Amino acid sequence: MRLSFYTLLFFAVFQWLTSTSAQAQGYLLLSGKVVDKSTQKPISHAYVGMMSKSTGTLTNEDGQFFYRFPRIAIDSAVVVAVIGYKPFRQKASAYTLNQKDVVIELEPATPRLVDSSFIKTFEARNLVSDALGKIKKNNPQTPYLLNGFYRESLQQNGEYVDIREAVLQSEKDPRPKILVPEKVKALRGRQFLSDNRSKTLEGYSFPNGATIVTHSIDVGIPEYLDGKNLYDYVYELDDTIAYYLDKQVYRVLFRPVNAGIKAARTGSISINAADSAIIQIEYDFTAEGVKDVLKTSTSDKVFGKTKREAKRVYTCINYKPFAGKWYLQDYRMLLDTQFEQNKTQTLGSIKLQFVTTEIQKSNGMRIPETDVLIDTENFSPQVIPKYDEVFWGNFNFIIPSDAMRQIVNTLAK
Repeated sequence: MRLSFYTLLFFAVFQWLTSTSAQAQGYLLLSGKVVDKSTQKPISHAYVGMMSKSTGTLTNEDGQFFYRFPRIAIDSAVVVAVIGYKPFRQKASAYTLNQKDVVIELEPATPRLVDSSFIKTFEARNLVSDALGKIKKNNPQTPYLLNGFYRESLQQNGEYVDIREAVLQSEKDPRPKILVPEKVKALRGRQFLSDNRSKTLEGYSFPNGATIVTHSIDVGIPEYLDGKNLYDYVYELDDTIAYYLDKQVYRVLFRPVNAGIKAARTGSISINAADSAIIQIEYDFTAEGVKDVLKTSTSDKVFGKTKREAKRVYTCINYKPFAGKWYLQDYRMLLDTQFEQNKTQTLGSIKLQFVTTEIQKSNGMRIPETDVLIDTENFSPQVIPKYDEVFWGNFNFIIPSDAMRQIVNTLAK
C-alpha cells in the first residue's frame, strides 16, 4: 500500500509530538519489533519492560511494541521474555534516545526432553495440586493495584468492525476475612465503531469483559480446579520441559475425565520448577463445555438474539515475577460464534485482552465504588481519521496491529 504525502506528513508530525511530549514529561520511548532469531518471524504476546521497576507492555499480533519508561530508569535493564525463549536483557541507555526501529531477536531455548516411561509413572496431578497449594506463598497477600491496558474487539468474518480500548486500574485485596470484590476503574477509554457491522451481530458483546480479564488466580484457586473439582480432570506431564526467564517450566496437560463435567476445559498449566508457581494457564472449553457456558448466561447482550452456535471459547493467562511474587501479566479470551439470519451465516469473534503495565501498592480503598467501571460501551467514540497513540499520554499500551488500523481507515473514507 502506497502512503500519500499527507499521511506521511501526519506520521512525521505525530512522531515529533510524541517524542517532544515524552521528553518534556521525563519519559523516554522505545519501540520496534520482537522476532525469532532463527526464523525472523514476529513473536506475539512477549513481555517488554523493566521487571525491576514493575513496568512493561506486550508485543502485538505482529510482534510490534511501544514502551514508555521514566527517564530516571535509563540505566535499568529492558527485559524481553516469553515462554520457550531465552530472555533478552539490555540497559535502556544502550539505545538511541526515543529509538523507534528496534529489532530484538529472541533465541529459542532448547527444550529438555522427558522420557516417555517417566511420563507414564509421573503423578502430574500432585504437581498441579502442589502449585495450587502454593498460590498464597507465591502470589501477593497484601492489597495492590494493577495499572494496565485493555482492548476489546469484534471481528466479523475475520475483519475488525468494533474496537474498545482503555487504561484501567484493577484493585485487589487478597487479605483473609475481608470480603471486598475486585474493583476495576477506567482512567480513560475510547472506541472505534464501523458502519460495516452486520445487524446480525447486534447486541453481541461482553459488557463485563474488562472485569473478566483483569481477574486472576492471585486471590484464590480457580473454581474449576478447587477442592473436589481437581479430580474432574486427567493430568499428564508434557514430553518436554520448556524455559521462562532461564528457569525450567513443567507443562501439565489436562482434560476432563468424562463428557459429563460441567463447563469442561482442555488445556495446559505451566509451572515454574524453582518455586512451583503457576506462570501460565491456557485452555479451550470442550464442545459440551461451551454449551454449558451458554446455558448459564441469561444476558441477551452477551450472545445476541439471532440463531447462533458458539464455536470456540479460549483463554490464556500469563503471570510475571516482581519482588519475589507472581502477578498477572496478561489475560486473553476469545469467543467465536456462528450466526445465521435469513440463511446468511456470519462469524463473530470477540477478543478480550488486559496487560498489566505497572504494579503499585494499595490500602485496598484506592478505587471508590462510585468509580467502578460498569460498561465499556460508554467509552467516547474516537475522533477520525487518526488512530493516535497520543491519546494515552504516558500510559503504556499494546500497539494496534495493522489489521486493527484498517477499521480506522474505513471510517475515514
